[in-house]
Amino acid sequence: MKSSFYYHSFQLPEKVTIEKKQNLLKFSGPLGSTYLNLNKIDPEGLGGISLNPEKNKVELLSPSKAFFGLFKKLIENKIIGVSRGFLIYLKIVGIGYRASLQNESLLLKLGYSHDILYQIPLSIKIFLVDPTLICLFGIDKNQVTQIAAKIRKLRKPSAYKGKGIRLINEKILLKQGKKK
Repeated sequence: MKSSFYYHSFQLPEKVTIEKKQNLLKFSGPLGSTYLNLNKIDPEGLGGISLNPEKNKVELLSPSKAFFGLFKKLIENKIIGVSRGFLIYLKIVGIGYRASLQNESLLLKLGYSHDILYQIPLSIKIFLVDPTLICLFGIDKNQVTQIAAKIRKLRKPSAYKGKGIRLINEKILLKQGKKK
């Protein structure tokens, strides 16, 4: 019977370091630091990770193809996050729809009878390019995309007019309205 292992090595960018403490991987870089809990990803301990600080390399070994792909992508995202970060742009479409910043919160006027005050976590930076274009920046890809999804959920794009909050590169297929 043939046993195959999947192997991949990562060359770390300069100024990025990885430390392993029990079941936590700590990624540190110029933008900050973040953690990856190995127990949540691999409770059975199938995958192996080895750190080589002299060569500035991380090596990953796994017998499971599905686990290997997930683990590889999570490590890549953490490395990119602490070195470059992640940006997501949200566009607000609709007459009178706009956003503004108040302290550490996002004030949204989305056509409801009330304004929505959305509290942004401290690990996420938010910028307004203009009142209808929101930019989210952070080092954790999962957290940035979760915040973007929650903001988008406040007013999803309408199927008939396309009004609402959408990702900047998202295409909305509009339905045809009532015919006369």
